[in-house]
Amino acid sequence: MALRMDQIKPPQLNTPGSDVEERHANWTELLFDLVFVAAISLLSLNLSKDYSFLGLLESLPLFFVIWWAWVGHTFYMTRFGTDDLLDRFLTMVQMLILASLAVYVRDALGSTGAGFALSYAALRMVLVFEYYLVSKKTPQYKTLSDHYAMGYGLAALLWAISAFIPAPWRFIIWGVAIVIDLLTPLSASEKHLKFPPHATHLPERFGLFTIIVIGEAVVSVVFTISNIGLSLGTELAGVMGLVIAFSLWWGYFEESRGAEARVLEAGTQIRKYQLWLYSHFPLLIGITMVADGIKHIIALTLWQPMIASEVWMLCSGLALALLSLSSIFFSAYRFDECKNKEIHGYRLPYYVIIVLVLLTGFLGSSVPGEVILGILTILCLAKVALSFRKVTYQSCKLE
Repeated sequence: MALRMDQIKPPQLNTPGSDVEERHANWTELLFDLVFVAAISLLSLNLSKDYSFLGLLESLPLFFVIWWAWVGHTFYMTRFGTDDLLDRFLTMVQMLILASLAVYVRDALGSTGAGFALSYAALRMVLVFEYYLVSKKTPQYKTLSDHYAMGYGLAALLWAISAFIPAPWRFIIWGVAIVIDLLTPLSASEKHLKFPPHATHLPERFGLFTIIVIGEAVVSVVFTISNIGLSLGTELAGVMGLVIAFSLWWGYFEESRGAEARVLEAGTQIRKYQLWLYSHFPLLIGITMVADGIKHIIALTLWQPMIASEVWMLCSGLALALLSLSSIFFSAYRFDECKNKEIHGYRLPYYVIIVLVLLTGFLGSSVPGEVILGILTILCLAKVALSFRKVTYQSCKLE
């Protein structure tokens, strides 16, 4: 049977001004997101078992590695994705590797560290191969694709080598590899301007990933209630937890407009673009911390106090998520031609709410977990109510 070669297309730069003015996420990308969230869900279970700042510190590098792997694939697809047979095949290969990564992530700092490292190295090498194809088939994009291929390839090599190095030296190599991975796009500012990501497709991808993460948090709360059983305490905590999740959704899509189109521009606006991009990682961490904290409250008996350190984890996670939403909000506005006081004055009540969320941690184990969750719910509802105020600074918005 002959292969339909018309189903394989050369890479093209998918930016406004090219042949692709309007782009949306395809079904393959959505499936890819779901597989990634499965790995994040397993990491969340690890954090839930050790719901402490030490457990968070141990989980952070793994969270970042998984999120960064998603970012790498997403930026490739938003620039050069064609959704042809080859694109789909390579994406499916990455999904298989992701399944392996998810299996090994449960004890990546222990017995499964070697498997985790090899899985991540394989995942990055597929991305390197994709950039190699771009460089070979479309030489006009060679400067960008070669830069990514070399940077990510070097990091992948270090990950592969680390699999054969015992701990704790393995983790030092991981740290070096993560730094190289991170510096690869950061050191390509001029190339980003020359070959910018798609202004509508990329924000949509980040928005879809964010909503899936929030949805996973909602599902984890529902499953916790199902496992423990219905009671006044679980129902009360569950309802408040869902309200907080809905408020985070509202904060991202309505208040901060995180999924709106964003054009990469020269000068200081590059930093605005980077602020939007990198604010998503602490948002992911904050949502995960909040979801795990809510599950711990649901597991308590009615009016039972929460452990003081866990209260701090919950409050810190919500404050981090709200602070990340504020950063995403500010990434869409220019201040050089606008009155800073006008925007900051409008946002001042949000800062107050973030501080109050964090100060709730001082209540510690002196009040029941439902009261802690109730205070946080009220603060989140107040934040949503503030978003209905009249906006007077639209002229400051980046075009």
